[in-house]
Amino acid sequence: KLGSRMAPSPMRHRAAGLLLYSMVLSWECDKASGGGEYVADSVERYSPRRVPVLRRAGLAQRRRRLSADISGNLETLGYYAANVCIGSPGSLHQLIIDTGSSMTAVPCATCTTCGRHKNPNYNPTRSLTSEQLGCKNPPFHMRCSRCESTQCGYAVSYTEGSQIRGAVYTDHVHFGDGPRAFTERMVVGCQTFETGLFKGQVADGIMGISATRSGGLASPTPIDRLVELRRIENTFAFCLADNTGQLVLGGTVRRERAAEVHWLPMRDQKFYSLALNDMRMGGKSFGVDRRKFASTIIDTGTTFLYLPPDAYRKLRTYFTAECPWGTCAKRKYRTRYNDEFCYSMTPEEYMRFDELSLHFDGSAAPLVFTPREYTYEIRAKGSIPTGMTVRCLAAFDNKHNGVVLGAAVLRNREVILDRGNRRVGFVRADCARAQPATSILVNNTFLSDRCGPAGAARGRRRLGGASNETLGDEQPGKLTFQLAGNDDYE
Repeated sequence: KLGSRMAPSPMRHRAAGLLLYSMVLSWECDKASGGGEYVADSVERYSPRRVPVLRRAGLAQRRRRLSADISGNLETLGYYAANVCIGSPGSLHQLIIDTGSSMTAVPCATCTTCGRHKNPNYNPTRSLTSEQLGCKNPPFHMRCSRCESTQCGYAVSYTEGSQIRGAVYTDHVHFGDGPRAFTERMVVGCQTFETGLFKGQVADGIMGISATRSGGLASPTPIDRLVELRRIENTFAFCLADNTGQLVLGGTVRRERAAEVHWLPMRDQKFYSLALNDMRMGGKSFGVDRRKFASTIIDTGTTFLYLPPDAYRKLRTYFTAECPWGTCAKRKYRTRYNDEFCYSMTPEEYMRFDELSLHFDGSAAPLVFTPREYTYEIRAKGSIPTGMTVRCLAAFDNKHNGVVLGAAVLRNREVILDRGNRRVGFVRADCARAQPATSILVNNTFLSDRCGPAGAARGRRRLGGASNETLGDEQPGKLTFQLAGNDDYE
């Protein structure tokens, strides 16, 4: 999770919701005594080891757009988050969107150890539709992973040291806009304890939309619930740009655009994973044994591209020896980290690096990444020549087999997760101008943050409640990018 600038952890890149070999701590109910005991369930996934450090919480004010919009600037590191309306009357919460986990959780109003986040903490006692779950027979085929005074709870520990735990509720989450607006009951974790990077991040919480339920609670994701309720088709799509983008839920591929989609089969049932068999730079193969790639996971909760050691060394060697201006070292820009490779360069120069292509089973056509997509920009400390920026390689050593396709390399494409047919589609798109009406998925819906006066009126009609929230220029349902960096990036 995203940490504050002063966080002592050396990790600095945004990591996914559940990290490799992370332990989900759960207390299985002791039916005889009413107590519980710790049970550690290992959750294995390929994820990076770094988390970015927050630079600032301020968000650029832009014109009001539709709820599905997302915004941010991945060039300077960070996460994508959505403004989501929960409860009735609704309260606004900014949630990190993570395709690698299934839990939706926000800090509780009663939490005394939680950090200071963007919005007021969730207060279930003020929502007319909130329900706290007991330990016995939780809904939606969940497992009550922690019991305190007969109340169902959850607890998760992450490999970088942060922890969250709290009580489990269900409440109404708002979707869509205008005549197509609706609410449905979803699982919401109400955190009463958080430490480490969870405590330092600006975003209020997290919304997991993984391929399968994970953790001791095994809670359904919002997509799982909407599919079960037959609100949407079993698919969703996201489109990330440097500064904006979009997330839409459900829908089907437009017939007139079906030929544009580059489909790849999912490798297994656990993750949104693909079978990578080769990597090439400028058409030249890295020559890495395909078994080293293992599962290649699509993870919006990870910032960069993470590669197995052999493949990473090949890419690093290219980036440190084949610079368009000649000798790479004369433009080297030093940061505090030895595994960052950065240069000062003009836009024309960095676009002269070769294209990186990834080749997968199930398709003759590769995924091609331009230099803009496999590099990222940092703000230089000190002066650099006019017309130049500092760009760094957006790939890091995963320290083990397996590949993670993080948000940086997923930009400039609409990525379709067709869960029903177990496939992933890629379409080149202008994600900066994306709108629900321009998505390749027709008849979609989206997360809504309409908790203001209009949302209150809608809530009174359906739910019998009124909202006391005034959101002003908040952009409903928008995935917001939080700028992040470290002490080198002023």
